[in-house]
Amino acid sequence: MGGLIMSIEATSWAFSQRGLKPAVKLVLVFLADCHNKHTKQCDPSQALLASECEMSRSTLNLHLKTLEDGGYIRRVQRSNARTKTQKRTLYVLGCDEEKPQDVDKPVSENRTRKKPKAVSEKQPIPCPKNGQSRVRTVGHEPEGNQKRTARARNAAPFFTADERTEAKQIADHIRGGGRINAAAVGDRVRRCIAALELLSTDEMTTHALRVAET
Repeated sequence: MGGLIMSIEATSWAFSQRGLKPAVKLVLVFLADCHNKHTKQCDPSQALLASECEMSRSTLNLHLKTLEDGGYIRRVQRSNARTKTQKRTLYVLGCDEEKPQDVDKPVSENRTRKKPKAVSEKQPIPCPKNGQSRVRTVGHEPEGNQKRTARARNAAPFFTADERTEAKQIADHIRGGGRINAAAVGDRVRRCIAALELLSTDEMTTHALRVAET
């Protein structure tokens, strides 16, 4: 594995966790294997994670949610401050005592890749083994300074790739004459449809997809 600067400490920490189902632990161990011991960054692509763990991306996301709910990881979405394009998700591991360095810079090109902006809205749960969570609380802005934060507030709404894909599929289905269960469409997907103008206002009203004004 010449050239890799993975963190043996992070991998050992992942293996030492108990009470996880095998598939969930496999995901945690692989994330730890992608952890950069110098920068504390861990940002493998979902395609790489799914391939290495030999599971579908939908199953992978269920396991990532389990790990985040349990306080083992925190997912951070990031986007390019200049182009507003989405970068890869950054995974903050529960074993880290300090935040990753330069979260907007690319990290080592070993088995990891790029990055994305804070997604999780819930308070972090203390990491088993560490006593207290090393995850930053909601409201703390680990990336960017105040000027960048102000610009972000005025930027166009941010939607994940999954939200955009779901919004487009729903719009294409409706445009093709299909009907949907509006109650099953999440608020953010509705807002994505509206923001990207995938359906007209009349079409959204007809299919009960209008979002309440805030």
